[in-house]
Amino acid sequence: MLDWIKHFSGKPDHPLRDLEAAQEVLAGLPEGATLETLQQLSHWVASVKETPGFACDDRLAVMRLLDQKAGPQAAILFQQFFSKIHQQDRAARNIWDALCEYWGRLGEGYAQCVADFEHGEKGAKNVEEEMPLALARALRAFSLQFKLRYLRFVGVEARAWMPLYRMYAFAELKQFDTVPVVAYAREVHTTVRAELQKVLLLYLAAPHEFPPVQLELAFHILARFAISAEWSRVPREGCNFLINLAAGEAPLHLPSREMSGAGKRFLGGGQALAKLAELRVLSEKNMLSDEQRFGKEFSAAQIITVIKHLEAYLGAIPPSRRYARTNVAAEVSVVHGLKPICQRATRIELGSGVALSEDLDLKAKTANIMKLVAEEIESTPETWLQKDQSEWGLGADIPPDTGKWAEPGKLCGIKLRAEKGWWVGIVRSMNADHGLHCGIRIFSKRPVSVWLRVLGAAEHQAANWASSTGSFSYDYMRAIMLPDALKSHEHPVMILENKSYVPGQLCEVMMGEHSRLIKLVEFLEEGEDYVRAAFAWHQPGKA
Repeated sequence: MLDWIKHFSGKPDHPLRDLEAAQEVLAGLPEGATLETLQQLSHWVASVKETPGFACDDRLAVMRLLDQKAGPQAAILFQQFFSKIHQQDRAARNIWDALCEYWGRLGEGYAQCVADFEHGEKGAKNVEEEMPLALARALRAFSLQFKLRYLRFVGVEARAWMPLYRMYAFAELKQFDTVPVVAYAREVHTTVRAELQKVLLLYLAAPHEFPPVQLELAFHILARFAISAEWSRVPREGCNFLINLAAGEAPLHLPSREMSGAGKRFLGGGQALAKLAELRVLSEKNMLSDEQRFGKEFSAAQIITVIKHLEAYLGAIPPSRRYARTNVAAEVSVVHGLKPICQRATRIELGSGVALSEDLDLKAKTANIMKLVAEEIESTPETWLQKDQSEWGLGADIPPDTGKWAEPGKLCGIKLRAEKGWWVGIVRSMNADHGLHCGIRIFSKRPVSVWLRVLGAAEHQAANWASSTGSFSYDYMRAIMLPDALKSHEHPVMILENKSYVPGQLCEVMMGEHSRLIKLVEFLEEGEDYVRAAFAWHQPGKA
């Protein structure tokens, strides 16, 4: 009799059968953000999505309520995960699993609501105006899931793109794709197309090369500027990337002479890149407002570094592999951190009789300029398994229980068995799809370790650093000169301690009787634990 009444009422056999029932059930959830509560809400999202018999308007109303209840909890748990992202403990992994599952289910839940509307299910006419919002929220949920995977160096499977393309194709068909919506409270307007463009551009920007903080910043930047990217149904200038809505493949760089097609869409940085360039200039001049910083947790140096990365990968000619890579099976020694690298690289010692020319050649009156004192050496090298090598890069598998520090942007020293000296580079990319694999970019094969005595500049006197930058309290710092690295605007390049770059700063390279002055002239990038900058040799009395 009860089953007959449920059938007659047109409601599904589900505790959250409509908005009123869902509000009553969810009112009993405990207060506060806990993993268990998010998992319960995630279960309800999947259950509501999978249960047949929901009217289109009822399913969407319940899905929006679940989103409203779970969204703040997910945001709090994400911050907990992100604040401990370097710990890699089980608790952090449990949060990651729960968030991935929740955002994936939420995207699928909204996608089911769109499918109900597309198929003309009961109540579809009541939600037509809500479809742009449902589509935007579905794509937002998938973008958050993608970001989480990137944060743990896990790639996005090829099959993950098809649901996104299918929804966008439907949005175009119904002309929902450019309808302005406010996805969530206190946000600016977005569109279905903008939400898709954010996912595409983040993928095209090589997210596996970002340290976690920079990846999060890139996500915020693209959330603001992706709406200004170029989009076209036909090939045109400024659209140098391609997707095929029918094929369901990841976006790719536009092949030459690509023809238009029914499912092909062409995109590029467009005005988004122009706006990023303006923001970068403001950052370089330290003129960003708090709002423009995307949050107080992001520094101007991080913003400049991320924007440069986005400009490179989303520009007309994205970076590509310039050197052939050959397979290599060998062990390679790896250390990380500036001090351990400086202790192993060629070092210029005080009073060693070494001169350093403007092209960074070493000229020594004595042959012994490498002085390593065993008890002073920090960090025992780890042994990784080299898999391939190019002229300025190598790939390696990281054995279990090693490389716990490794992530994109980490400075590292590398020693190959066939080489006498240590090289210096950075972890450029990470991939954890099948074991843990990293790509290392080589900065220099003959780095020179030096001490710098910081002299300051007219507007950056040493006495004023604490007030002007909030991070300087020393007179000496380690540095690594890169004699064989590509110059930047004809200036040689060096590596400094993190957060140690001050424009125009003067430093003395400590070499005893052969000391020279340098001036920091260009900030290039900030890694997780280093700053790469260009410098010029300075002569007193000259600007």
